[in-house]
Amino acid sequence: MPLEAKIVKTELRIREFYDHFKGEVYVSFSGGKDSTVLLDIARNLYPDIPAVFFDTGLEYPELKEFVRTFDNVEVRRPNRSFREVIEEFGYPVISKRIAGYVYTARRDPNSVRAKTLRGEIPTKTFGFGDGKWAYLVDAPFKISDYCCDVMKK
Repeated sequence: MPLEAKIVKTELRIREFYDHFKGEVYVSFSGGKDSTVLLDIARNLYPDIPAVFFDTGLEYPELKEFVRTFDNVEVRRPNRSFREVIEEFGYPVISKRIAGYVYTARRDPNSVRAKTLRGEIPTKTFGFGDGKWAYLVDAPFKISDYCCDVMKK
């Protein structure tokens, strides 16, 4: 899809979301390229729309500095530290997606995720679903993708 079409589609979704919730919305702003573009598009439509940045304590100082250059950004801190989350749920090894598949496979070895992880169900995603990460199911430490759910959502 051409860039202009993506922008128009994004604007439409933002308007629909904004209208559905009667303007009681915000942009989750990580300071990364994707959320920066989203915030720019949203604020072109609704200049006063607030943004929320979750300071987990793991962000680079330069990123925090960049976030502070924007107006109307509320900075929130999670109720739990990264260490507490990792100790309870496990570390997001390789990627959050891989960690989620490992977490599910440990609980249900017959799940679609477990079969995909073992390479029994092919996927088009490069480096995934070919069995490469199946050994992580037996790793002697906790693995999950819950870090963002607990710390940011």
